[in-house]
Amino acid sequence: MLIDKYKFYSLFAIFMITGCSQLPVPAAEQSVTETVESKQEPNPEALKHFMDAQLYISQNNFPMAIIELQDALRLDPTEGSIHVSLAESFWNLGKVERAETHLKSALSLNDNDVDARKMLADQYIIRHQYDKADEQFNVLHSIEPDKPEHVIAQAELAAARLQWDKAIKLYREAYDLDKAMIYALEKAAEISLRSNKLQTAWEIYAQLVKIDGRNVEYLSAYADLIIMEERYDEATEIINKIMDVEGHSKDRLFQSGIIFYQKNQIPQALDFFKKAYEFDKQDANVLHFIATVFLELDQPDSSKVYAAKQLQLDPKDHRGYINSALAEMNKNQFLEAVEILLPVVETYNQEYAIQYLLGNAYYQEKKYEEALVYLNRALKISPKSRNVLHVLAIINDSMQLWSASDSIYEKLISSDSMDVQAYNNYAYSLVERNERLDFALQISTKAISLVPKNAAYLDTYGWILFKLGKHDEALTYIQHSIELEDTNVVVLEHLGDVLMRVNRKTDAIEFYRKAYEFDNTNETLKNKAFPE
Repeated sequence: MLIDKYKFYSLFAIFMITGCSQLPVPAAEQSVTETVESKQEPNPEALKHFMDAQLYISQNNFPMAIIELQDALRLDPTEGSIHVSLAESFWNLGKVERAETHLKSALSLNDNDVDARKMLADQYIIRHQYDKADEQFNVLHSIEPDKPEHVIAQAELAAARLQWDKAIKLYREAYDLDKAMIYALEKAAEISLRSNKLQTAWEIYAQLVKIDGRNVEYLSAYADLIIMEERYDEATEIINKIMDVEGHSKDRLFQSGIIFYQKNQIPQALDFFKKAYEFDKQDANVLHFIATVFLELDQPDSSKVYAAKQLQLDPKDHRGYINSALAEMNKNQFLEAVEILLPVVETYNQEYAIQYLLGNAYYQEKKYEEALVYLNRALKISPKSRNVLHVLAIINDSMQLWSASDSIYEKLISSDSMDVQAYNNYAYSLVERNERLDFALQISTKAISLVPKNAAYLDTYGWILFKLGKHDEALTYIQHSIELEDTNVVVLEHLGDVLMRVNRKTDAIEFYRKAYEFDNTNETLKNKAFPE
């Protein structure tokens, strides 16, 4: 495309004014000779006014520039460059409508005047007339379809208007036009993440990683995305590439630990977390995960050590108290857990885990009144917590507050038809009270249909049958329960009771005595195991 005659002479004028050693170079295909020869020589008087106007514009003296440009336009009314310069001058004086009028005049003379359209689009953007600006960029793209700059401008406009899908599409199109414009692809990836279009973000970062496989920023974002998709093996490979580029770092080691932790490869996760800890012994997140992983590995003493380090680092980090309490509870040392949590329970009165754990510790110690206080607090913080509801139901049942426990069980069952524990516990509560046995059998049937090989659920079902007088059927189910787990005192006693009812006294006494071995403080069992 040839530059017009006034544009060329205005460049020459700028050269003369600024004293540059050479003229700005036009596009490769646009030689000065071609430009001058391709169009009629400008009106000399008009050109003089035009060049004087450029001088005034460079000095920000726009009123004088307008006077000169109007004289130039009077002498050469068909030259679009004069209109563009007038538009620029009027715009700078705040004469918005007049600026627009001159730009449209330039376009009426030459519909393909790129400068006029660019200026018009920019002015529409500043005036928040975004649809009109977008129209100009569409025309510019049709005029110069191979130039990505117009597509980029449209993409930036779409992004500013929060039109995420359109912005992403246009940035990707700009990159397709010019593979050197990695910036456009980066912007598309960034917007995809910001707008939570994770699949698109994954596709673009995968493309970026192929382009530059040693770019840590690309690799890190890509790793995060594939971790979200639970593609852990691939994520591990990406993180290893990152560490090959930048060396081992705490953050990368910690990220690897998280990956293995989410893959449930706990020993490997611990190895990475420990390496991260060697890099930085003051990182609370690393300490927290080490303590957590030791708990999952059933090493509560080791967990307690790191939980203590966590509290020493930051006594206000509630996770340290939680991990310390969990370590004690994993060792069935519930009073020790109470001693850890009770001094801080009011400080963290909105922290669900602390309220729940303290309530649970009191429950395990059969201190039901205290347990109810903190479990109800936990329920207030998290009203849909099924863990809290289950414990509350058991406590109310143990305190013979059956109206409350029945209400909770019914809430659990109605909100989740697959809550097998609620079915079983509700059924067992009813049979122990000798109430609504037919209904108890119905919900116990549901429990064993969902989990047919659970010793506790089979015992409940058998015990209901026993209470209903179906002794032979009861014996079958309770014996099956014992085959699955033969150390439960209650189930062993139940089997003894059923055997006694079917006149197998010797066998019954054998099971009573086995139960007594596990609970030698139980006087009822003692009398059954050693009758006079």
